[in-house]
Amino acid sequence: MFSLIFIGGSIFASCGKEVAVQTIPNVPVNYTIYDNSALGIKLLKDGMVSITSLDVENSAIGYGGLLVVSRSITPAAEDFAYDLCCPYEVKQDIRVRPVAENPFVVRCPHCGSVFNVAENGGAPIDGPAASTETPRRMRQYMVVRQPDGIRIVNY
Repeated sequence: MFSLIFIGGSIFASCGKEVAVQTIPNVPVNYTIYDNSALGIKLLKDGMVSITSLDVENSAIGYGGLLVVSRSITPAAEDFAYDLCCPYEVKQDIRVRPVAENPFVVRCPHCGSVFNVAENGGAPIDGPAASTETPRRMRQYMVVRQPDGIRIVNY
């Protein structure tokens, strides 16, 4: 039995394919952005918003806050939501920030890791989060389109 497990593990480990590791803790996320709210209008106008404090009772914004990317700027015309916490640093107060030159990426101000948030599920594209043996991808949350806005959840 041991030899089967060892052989199976060896074959799997020798694939050589890197699988991104999820380092951000799984904490509650439940937040709604209404299209006609100030935040909804900003999301449509700017293409991206960050939420770092709760302004609605019974809401939850993840580990380090939420980064919401509008379908208006994504190649697939989909809304995306991620935890703002850098998956390399894994500290609640170290949050990724948009890069002015490229609306599709965010950068960690501390370690310099760069992530693609418009496609590829928050995959690292530069910096220490991309160069480790197992890349550290941003934690992505589910975005549910509703008639009057979007709801972000983690289930």
